[in-house]
Amino acid sequence: MARQSSFIKLEGTIGDVTFYKGRNGYNARQKGGIPKERIMKDAKFQRTRENLAEFARAATAAKLLKRAFQEIVAKARDARTHNRIYSQTIKVLKTDLVSDRGERKVEDGDISLFTGFQFSSASVFESLVFADHTVQDNGAQLVVTFNPFVPNRYLARPDGATHFKMFMVAASANFTDQTKQSAVVSSAEYSIGEDEVADLILTVDKNQLAGADHFYALGIEFLQETNGKTYTLNNGAHNGAAIILTEEGT
Repeated sequence: MARQSSFIKLEGTIGDVTFYKGRNGYNARQKGGIPKERIMKDAKFQRTRENLAEFARAATAAKLLKRAFQEIVAKARDARTHNRIYSQTIKVLKTDLVSDRGERKVEDGDISLFTGFQFSSASVFESLVFADHTVQDNGAQLVVTFNPFVPNRYLARPDGATHFKMFMVAASANFTDQTKQSAVVSSAEYSIGEDEVADLILTVDKNQLAGADHFYALGIEFLQETNGKTYTLNNGAHNGAAIILTEEGT
């Protein structure tokens, strides 16, 4: 790849050279490479074909998981959320010890690797919420209970935030059938002040997600009060959420 140094910046193709604008400025590159037909048929590229098949399978699985968590993606995300989900999905696929190379699947991998995934790398949940909480799994329900805390002292309050609420999303993803489900529970809205919050409990029914891999995420949404009504602060730029539990389907 060459860098364009002229004061005249070109974009387009002239002969065998393509001119384009990239992240680091204007560049130029010559057409070339291996024909697709050869990659798809030549025995020398068997490993390449295997990798391409697994990358495509991981991309499909990542898209499904993102859709299953659409409630969170709409509230707490960054510009690279999808790319990071895909990257983690690749790691899960590579833990499939059952399938042959090129046939590995996310559903046969270790989905616990998704635990701890942050939907926004700029707003990490644990860097926003310092209040202690417990996670109890009784088989039928997942219950998150926060110890009493003073919001003004135990939340990393972004500028402009006057209120907050916690939420939990339970999602299922059937990577084989490409189906998904989700359920959302939210707390009441609390003022970010010196009044202690002593009743914050989130409970989600796990039975409604039977039959596929299950994922549970916990998040916080910051709000701003204007004329007696609350609105999401800065389109959710400061919200954070993380996957706290995964379960393999039966």
